[in-house]
Amino acid sequence: MSDLKERIVDVSQNVSQLKHRVYDYMKTKFIDFDPLLKKSMSFLDKAVRMSDEINNLFNRIEFQTKCDLANSTGELRNLHVSLKEASAVLSITTELLQMESAMKDVEDACKDGQFVDAAKSIQSFKELVKNSCKETRQLDIYQSLIREFTSIVAKFCKENTDKLYLFISWETTDAATNTLKSTIKIKSSCFSELQEVLQALHLLEELYPWMNKFRNFLTRSILFPLINNEGSVNIEDGELYSTIQVSIKMTSRKPNYLSTLDNLTKCFEFLHGELDMQFENDKSFISLLGAGSSEEFIDHLIKKCLKETVPSSSAELKNFTGIRERVAAFNNYMVGIEFLSEENHSLVDYVQNFDALCANKTCENYLKIARDIMKKDLQDMVEVGPQTPAVALSATLDHTNTDALIDNSVLQESFANVNIKSENELNPNLFQFPSCFVSKSTIEVLELVGTILEEGVAQENELHQYYLSTAKSVFELYICVVPTIHEKLLSTIPQQVALFHNNCMYLAHRLVLLGFEVEASLRNVLKADVAITFVDYVQTLRHLGTSTYLKHMQQQRKQMLDLVKESGLATLGENSELSPDTERTLRQCLRQLELLQSVWQNVLPGNVYSKSIGVLANAFIEELVIRVSSVEDIPANTAVKLTSLFKMVQERIPKLFQNGDEVVLFVKRWLQFQELINILSASLREIEERWADGKGPLAHEFTTEQVKQLIRALFQNTQRRAEVLAKIK
Repeated sequence: MSDLKERIVDVSQNVSQLKHRVYDYMKTKFIDFDPLLKKSMSFLDKAVRMSDEINNLFNRIEFQTKCDLANSTGELRNLHVSLKEASAVLSITTELLQMESAMKDVEDACKDGQFVDAAKSIQSFKELVKNSCKETRQLDIYQSLIREFTSIVAKFCKENTDKLYLFISWETTDAATNTLKSTIKIKSSCFSELQEVLQALHLLEELYPWMNKFRNFLTRSILFPLINNEGSVNIEDGELYSTIQVSIKMTSRKPNYLSTLDNLTKCFEFLHGELDMQFENDKSFISLLGAGSSEEFIDHLIKKCLKETVPSSSAELKNFTGIRERVAAFNNYMVGIEFLSEENHSLVDYVQNFDALCANKTCENYLKIARDIMKKDLQDMVEVGPQTPAVALSATLDHTNTDALIDNSVLQESFANVNIKSENELNPNLFQFPSCFVSKSTIEVLELVGTILEEGVAQENELHQYYLSTAKSVFELYICVVPTIHEKLLSTIPQQVALFHNNCMYLAHRLVLLGFEVEASLRNVLKADVAITFVDYVQTLRHLGTSTYLKHMQQQRKQMLDLVKESGLATLGENSELSPDTERTLRQCLRQLELLQSVWQNVLPGNVYSKSIGVLANAFIEELVIRVSSVEDIPANTAVKLTSLFKMVQERIPKLFQNGDEVVLFVKRWLQFQELINILSASLREIEERWADGKGPLAHEFTTEQVKQLIRALFQNTQRRAEVLAKIK
């Protein structure tokens, strides 16, 4: 027991002495910064020996406690406390000494050029700081240690980064001949030192800033330009430096994909040959380079090279039979040098189904052509009608079986009990599109669809679906694009509106049977039943054409009615004289109708034109009738002027129709207007005769109250007027 006590006292004294000596040493070195302190002190070795001795003493106390528990418990407890205090002091001292030792290892490794070892010592110091106890962190010496360490690390990283810029340099120069030159120069004579520097910075996670700059230069100034433009790669190997220079011709001409892949391969062969370095964590320099840029590089290569390489027609596809093998070889090389990860299959997957890519690009081009066609002027027009050929679709598709599309037996059964005229008496043009004008662009759209379907039918695999979908997309595009592109003209120019109406109706007419035509051709090619239809666009096209046309009709109607409201007819009952503007207004309305006649009559189908001009003329005449028949007093001179003006209208309105007699069919208020003219110039006796006890033409067009109102407005209050009014019932 006495020996144990003496040993513990001795250890406590030694720990105290070591603590003071270490404090004085570190104070001199890290607080006073004495540059003359050269004496090597083996404090850390002493601390380790003391730690081992303390552990032995702890074991002896535990053993002694078990042997002499009853007699010496209090004394042993005191010895144990003293030993724990010494152990705590020694632990703090040891932590400080280990940190100081790690810092010295960093300095020694840097002097010897062992930058990786220096980086590992820096990592060890960081781990010591992370695991240090709370008491150590509260010491002033600890704070001085941390400041000194931070300074050492910053200096280490800066010096090694500066070395990197000396070992690997790059620049871009603009040549006078419209050529961009980018150069990377690597100091190949210092490969070992370069590897040490790179790995050291990588271990400390300080390589990223430099790597990011180098990666950006490589990507933006070398790889992307080689993909986007024609260029050449020149490599020079010297005794001190190896250099790669990329010359890019700043032209709009795109390089061939083979040339692009060859140039890219040369670049990566240079980088791999000069910078093929394996780091301790199973990472290579090339893999680190690719980790932050490979996906962007592959994406750019696909979009700007391979995608544009895809042929735009099936005929050109034969010239690209080896592209899959060439791209696969390039991909394998990139994986082999670890620039690409093995999980990245983007390149190979993209060219795997080159036929589908070709079909997709072809269809994209067709849609671009369709959009360009739809931008053309609608006013460039051509006549169509019952005798118009099937607009190239019949020529491009096989119609050998179209007669069998509808089963005659089904037709006979369906119409067996229907009493209709014999076939010989039916109009041969009954189901034909009526004669009218459509835009040439509409015919071009149908011709383009015919070409698309022809190429789709020629496909022997599932690729025909691309073309069928594209054909449908053309009509979807038409529905969306044409009203938008020509919006201003469709809201202001009557002829444009009429043509657009005809275009929509003509397309809808052609689409009704187009699906059957394509099905017949595909059945011959695929030897299987297929179901294709375009009828889902028929109603949409008809509605689009009709709604656009009706909207313009409403605008024309509103313009005429506004003119009538601004004329003297609006104040007919307020003034004794008819305004001189009345004639001008009526003539303006007639000119508006005649203008519509000039741009619509030969463009629209005959029945559509007659109905349209009839509706507008009827609205005009109806407004005239309402304005006059509602007035309470019409002076005689005003009645004469109105009669003259209305006869002018009566003379010019029938001329709007191809056959003047049709005015009665399409202008509902025409006969009423005729009767109004008669009343304005008739005597009471003539009015009574035309009423004919409610059976005459006047009674057919006007109500009792309307006739009485007109009589009161036109004639003075006399006995004769009273007698006539009494008979109007």
